[in-house]
Formats: sequence, structure tokens, C-alpha cells
Amino acid sequence: MKQQLRLVIIGFLIQLTTMSFGRFTYTLILPDMMSSLGFTTTKMGILGMGIVLGYTVHSFLSGKLAHIIGAELTIKLSVFMISLSLFTLGYFSHFSILFVSMIALGAGAAGSYIPLISILNQHFDKKGRIFGIVLSGAGTGIVLCGYFIPMLLVLSETSGYRISWYALAVINFLVFLLSLIFLKPHKILEGDKEKEDREKSILHIFKTNTPLRITVIIYFLTGFSYIIYATFFGTYSVNEIGFSIRSTGMMWSLFGINSIFSGFIWGILSDKINKLNVAIILSGLVTLSIFIIIPFRLEIIFYASTFLFGFSYMGYIIVNASIISDEVSKKEMAKIYGVSTLIHGSGQVMSTALAGFLKDITNTFKVPLSLSFLIFLICVFLFLFLKKKAKNLF
Repeated sequence: MKQQLRLVIIGFLIQLTTMSFGRFTYTLILPDMMSSLGFTTTKMGILGMGIVLGYTVHSFLSGKLAHIIGAELTIKLSVFMISLSLFTLGYFSHFSILFVSMIALGAGAAGSYIPLISILNQHFDKKGRIFGIVLSGAGTGIVLCGYFIPMLLVLSETSGYRISWYALAVINFLVFLLSLIFLKPHKILEGDKEKEDREKSILHIFKTNTPLRITVIIYFLTGFSYIIYATFFGTYSVNEIGFSIRSTGMMWSLFGINSIFSGFIWGILSDKINKLNVAIILSGLVTLSIFIIIPFRLEIIFYASTFLFGFSYMGYIIVNASIISDEVSKKEMAKIYGVSTLIHGSGQVMSTALAGFLKDITNTFKVPLSLSFLIFLICVFLFLFLKKKAKNLF
């Protein structure tokens, strides 16, 4: 019991820094960083693509690395790599170095997340609620960033973004030190025979499991769609709509606030009722949250958007993970979830640069946001189809 409690606490803290700093803080720092460095929206989109590229590739490789050196060491190395990346993002100005740092930042986020999910899946039966508690750390980190990043940005007219990256690097390094003390070994390795048949078994699992294939297709589309909103919301709000950095930070903090408790709530619901019904509701709410900021320019609408996005998206990810865990055995979960995340991340890689390009040629973020909305709408119908296909499965 103490071992489980320790795992949940350190998992929460790791997600607080690695996932929020590594995946979601960029949207708040982007406008100031873009202005200070004189980069185009396309270049900033490519930097954002670096995050998801690193996350995508390492989401698959981290599973293999964890099998070789252990999940705990993989997580610790990944947390340290994030601190190093955050520091270099503040120190250097050359685009190529920043792009490599972004790749390392995304890789660190994946390496501290995928092995952790595998450990949790091995040690807990009520997976939905445990996933919700641990992943609420990301929401907590987003809330803190939403309040404090705008304060750091205004400390210097030309170097506010550098101060922000440095502060995040220090905080993340403190969590790294805690992980050295409190993250203890948990045996999650698979048998030797399964290791030899890994590639064949992955193909066989997907070939023989239609609901899993549909779920992963939805996961790919989710990655393609949500990253547009998550990356460019801040720039859209500040540069195109005209809201202040502080107001935008407050809006984004609503996303984080709701992410703290919503993941736990939706996780409990997914443990108790039909997961596909929950997924349909959540995908509908995410779709609505993106749509309402396209035709409307009212500040209250943007607050409502981040509120709905935060209330639904973290639950959406948790329920997706829970559905996948129900479709495969515990022994298969690590590799299948790693492959699923690889596919999910490939959608993010494709869309981030595309979204920046669409904005540059149309001079508005409404076009990429409309694309994001339409793809999430497709996800709603795919979940309805999956429910019909897999009736009484969950």
C-alpha cells in the first residue's frame, strides 16, 4: 500500500512538470518568444512540431528502453533531459539549436509518461481513477504556469521568455532530484519469448482486433486535431483577437484547473459505466470548445472554450487509455499503448507545421482552427460507429 501511494505521489509530481512544461507551456511562451526572436508563425509551428516529433518517436522507443534499463531509470533520465532542454531553450537563439531542444523536450515528456502508465497499469485494477489522479498533475502544472508565466514574461521586454524557460528548468530539476529518492524499482518486464516475438505479436494484435484499430484511428485524429488548439490558442488570443497576455494566461489556467479534477471524475465514470458513452460525450465537448472561438471574439467565449477544453480533454485521453487497456491484456499494454501513442503523435507532427503554414498563407488562425474542429467532429461519429461495432464489449 505504501509502495502504491509513493508511486501515485511521485507520478503526480513528474506529470506536474514534465507534461505541463514539456507539452503545454509552449503555447503561453510562444508569442513573446516569437516577437523577441523575430521568427515567423511557420517557424514557431516547426518548433512546436519538434516537441511532438520528439514525443512521437520516443513514445515508442521509451518502451524498448524501459525493457533494457528499467522503467524507473528511463523516467529519471527523461526528467533530467527535460531540465536540460528547458535551459537550452532559454540560453540559445539559433533556430536549429532550438529545434533540437524542442525534440529533446518532447522526447523527455514521452519517456517520463509511457513507462509510468505501464507501471500504473501493472499495479492497479481501478485504472481509470488512478490514471486520473496521476495525470491531474499535468493540469496542476498548467494552472501554475497560467498564473506565473505571464508574470515572468513581463519582467523583461526582450528576455521574458528566457526567464520563463530558466524558471521551468529549475523547478523540473527539483522534481528530478525527488525522483532519484522516491521512484523505486517496479518489475514490469515482459518474458523473453514475448520479447522475441514482439513485432509479430503487435501486428497480430492489431490485425485481429477491429475495435482496437478503430480506437487507434480515433487516437491519431485526436492528435492531429487537438495540438492545433493547444499550440496556437495563446497566439490566436493575443495577436489576432487582441486579448492581453495576462488575460490569455488566465484563460489557459482554466484549462489546467479543470484538468486537475476532470481526469479523476471521468476516470471514475469510465470505471463504472460504458466507456464508449463517456468517450462520445467527451469528444462532443472538445469539439464544441474548439468551435466557439472561431466565429466569436468575446472574451467570455474564450474563457468558456478553455473551461470546456480542460473539462473534457484530459478525461478524453484517460478514457482512451482505459479503452485500449480493456482491449488488450496487461502484458500487451505497454507495447500497444506505446505504438498507439506513436500513431497519436504522428498526427500531431503532421498538423503542427501544417497549421502554421495555413495561418501564414491565409493570415488568420481561423482556418487551422476550423480544420481542428472538423476532425474532432469526425471523431464523434467514429466513436458512435465503434459503439455500434463493439456493442456490449465494454
